[in-house]
Amino acid sequence: MAVDPERPPAAPAQRSVASVLDRLRAQILEGELVPGEQIRQEDMARRLGISRVPLREALRVLTTEGLLTHRPHQGYSVARLSVDHLRQIHSMLEFLETELIRTVRWPDPEQVAGLREINAAMGRAARTGDPAAVNRLNRELHQKIFALSTLDMYLAEAERFWTLSEPYRLMHVTSTDSAIAVEQHEQLIDALAAHDRVLCLRVLSEHRRETQNAAVAMLTRLEGFPRAVG
Repeated sequence: MAVDPERPPAAPAQRSVASVLDRLRAQILEGELVPGEQIRQEDMARRLGISRVPLREALRVLTTEGLLTHRPHQGYSVARLSVDHLRQIHSMLEFLETELIRTVRWPDPEQVAGLREINAAMGRAARTGDPAAVNRLNRELHQKIFALSTLDMYLAEAERFWTLSEPYRLMHVTSTDSAIAVEQHEQLIDALAAHDRVLCLRVLSEHRRETQNAAVAMLTRLEGFPRAVG
């Protein structure tokens, strides 16, 4: 009998877990579930209108992603933010993003226009005070830029660390920070359009450093963490 080359559709249970996973991840990344908050499975299952079986599977996945932590006899909670973790995340992103920019294929005019459109939408979201949209559009823009590289494994890892960085980004999203980010994005897009790799790397490095410094400053004010930035 010939083997069907097409991948079979996901079973209902798999679709259920994927749906719960997406919803919980969005609640964490958009700040609805805050760092340190305990996930009470019975309450969460009732809120989502699901059984606890797919919920438990989703919680395990989010723990492996680093968005949740699990302690025996205490259960799951949203991962707390720390300067040390932030530094590690940015160190990994610096390495991964640098390699991705070094290997990007230059965008054509249509792709450049698409990047500018996303950045303009981010600017509008910032002006209307929609931090969740700012965060989503910011990630979309960076993903499209990095996807110009052929380094698929680097891209996958960069996306994973971006997910870990999302709660930090959301924490310090302000109209001023976002306006600066939009301006830096425009500089990066200009450098891509000009095929200037050195300028791309410099703009991205400055953008990343300012993002990290803003997050560290916010953590310092909120939690009394050490202020020094390496």
